[in-house]
Amino acid sequence: MSRREIRDLILRHAPAHGTTDVPIEGLQLIRVTEPVPIVPSIYPASLCVLVQGQKRVYLGGEVKTYGNRSFLCCTMPLPVEAEVPQASPGTPVLGLLLSLETPTMRETLVAAESVARLEPDVERSESTPGLVVAAWDEPLIEAVWRLLQLLDDPCARQVLATSRLRELYFELLRSEAGRVIRRTFGASRDLGRAFAYLHEHIAEPVRVCELARVAGMSKAVFHRRFKAVTTLSPLQFIKAIRLNNAAALIAGGMNVSEAAHKVGYGSPSQFSREFSRQYGMSPRQWATAAVATAAAGNQSVVGAG
Repeated sequence: MSRREIRDLILRHAPAHGTTDVPIEGLQLIRVTEPVPIVPSIYPASLCVLVQGQKRVYLGGEVKTYGNRSFLCCTMPLPVEAEVPQASPGTPVLGLLLSLETPTMRETLVAAESVARLEPDVERSESTPGLVVAAWDEPLIEAVWRLLQLLDDPCARQVLATSRLRELYFELLRSEAGRVIRRTFGASRDLGRAFAYLHEHIAEPVRVCELARVAGMSKAVFHRRFKAVTTLSPLQFIKAIRLNNAAALIAGGMNVSEAAHKVGYGSPSQFSREFSRQYGMSPRQWATAAVATAAAGNQSVVGAG
């Protein structure tokens, strides 16, 4: 197996610019044929492996670049900005995006922790980042290849897809990123409850003390652990989630006032000020720019790992 074989397979099954759904649980293929400028996105809990090209992700003042034998693992929905600095039809960025929020992932984690004793190796009071770039190893990339091969064989896919997914998830749990994943999806789910609550109530007033209560922590402990994971304070995170969601809604054609209301802003002027401060242009300017971005086919790519 070589990276060229994986690239050729992705090229066959992802014929166009953007992300392509395939008939395997939680899996999408990525093909980017032109540079994508920095745009806001909500990254889902997912694994992104690039076998050709690079992407950059910005979160809380930090920049993470991956590709070239490294992968990105996002263990919870996070408000980021992302870009593809270089891509062309002749040299596209190629990769895959695999959800970490699937029944197969949870089943694999339970089995790994009980049988292989892959337990979190940090104390419960510590926190780990929710976005990590790690080097891939041969067992992981072999598992990727074995899973992708099923796209060429519908019969084998019906029989083996779940077992190949479990193999890939298991190798991911044993990789450099495994500790972070086990902390998030395993024994330490307290912050995860707060993230889920926030996303469910994004259009409502949400107080930090309320999130701390949902997580079962004091406000001080919650604030410290939250920032260790996201690199943002809870208030900064809430604002970033709301503005990123609004930017996506506006780019999708929703008018500015409706988008502001939908993400919890009661004051259009406050929304416009904070949006302009975050993205360097007004919401209406953003809407105009988004039309050109969508026409170029980039809209579906930025949220793909």
